[in-house]
Amino acid sequence: MKKKIALIVFVILIVASAYGLYRYIVFNENYSSSNAVFVKSDTLTFLAFKLPGKIEKIYVNEGDDVKKGELLAKLDTKDLEIKAKALKFQISALQNKINSLTLQKEKLQNDIKNNLNINQNQINKLQKAIEAKAFGIQAKNYQLQKLKSDYERFKKLYLQKRISREKYESVKVAYFALRDEIKADEKLLEGMKFDKNSLITKAKLIQNNEKEVKRLTQAIKSAEDNLKALKENLKLVNQNIKDSYLYSPINGKVAKKFVNNDEVVDAGTRILSVVNPKEVYVLDLLEETKLKGIAPGCKAKIHIDALDKDFDGVVTKILPASAATFALVPRDISSGEFTKLAQRFYVRIKFDKVPKGVLVGMSGEVTIEKCKRKK
Repeated sequence: MKKKIALIVFVILIVASAYGLYRYIVFNENYSSSNAVFVKSDTLTFLAFKLPGKIEKIYVNEGDDVKKGELLAKLDTKDLEIKAKALKFQISALQNKINSLTLQKEKLQNDIKNNLNINQNQINKLQKAIEAKAFGIQAKNYQLQKLKSDYERFKKLYLQKRISREKYESVKVAYFALRDEIKADEKLLEGMKFDKNSLITKAKLIQNNEKEVKRLTQAIKSAEDNLKALKENLKLVNQNIKDSYLYSPINGKVAKKFVNNDEVVDAGTRILSVVNPKEVYVLDLLEETKLKGIAPGCKAKIHIDALDKDFDGVVTKILPASAATFALVPRDISSGEFTKLAQRFYVRIKFDKVPKGVLVGMSGEVTIEKCKRKK
């Protein structure tokens, strides 16, 4: 009797084991499971200032809801604002100086142009007068030669008492009067030539003012270069003031506050982290031996340990490199010593509907239905 009972129990155990083995084989044939599961979010963002400084105010606390563009924190900007004000004053003063130098230069250029035009007109007018006077003197000299001949001839005739004294005197007076007139014209011509030379000298002096124009041009150029440098400096200061304000890049919640008010921080120091709890997904580290039949679109059952609940999901992506590929200290197989290990690959799974209460960093398990073979 006891042998029959033992035999029955043994048979039952064999059947149960076979059934269990059958279910295990069928499960592995149709599903892949893993407990290396973590809730992740692409929207988890660490916020930091681009420059060092003292934190004046943090406006939010951990867990607070924030909107995109909302001010979250601010550095003390008093020194930067004072510097910006001083630069604006310098820029304004330098711009006024440039405007003054430019007006001075333009006035000088106009004066040079106008004075040269007036001077040249005077020279041209005087040159014509000189030419006319020289032509007149030439004509009078021709007339004087004729009068001289008449004067010498009349003088002989008068000495010979062949003409009256009155006739002789009239020729004599005409001759000496014309000679004196020519001498006066020649003096006048010399004065006109002197005036012309004076005008030419004056033109050169006017043209010398071009050196002052060049000096003003160089002064304006130097001031404009300084103005450009000041504006670049002001642009940098204004950018630093702008970078002293920290805004939320997304709609979400404050996940972590790393510092407090009045702390002095370096550029790049983490201040806050924000996350959108509605944009979370599951990242599964699945062994390469379990990847067969897994592809984007496969359905998954997600169990979150903290909530002790199951949720539906779908595979969206299988990353093309194993987790070990990104290890900080990769395995060294150059010596020839090698132990074969099953590698794990990142499988990304999306919730069909993001459940309430699921937080970034929670762990759990997943069971993925193989679907690739069905295609």
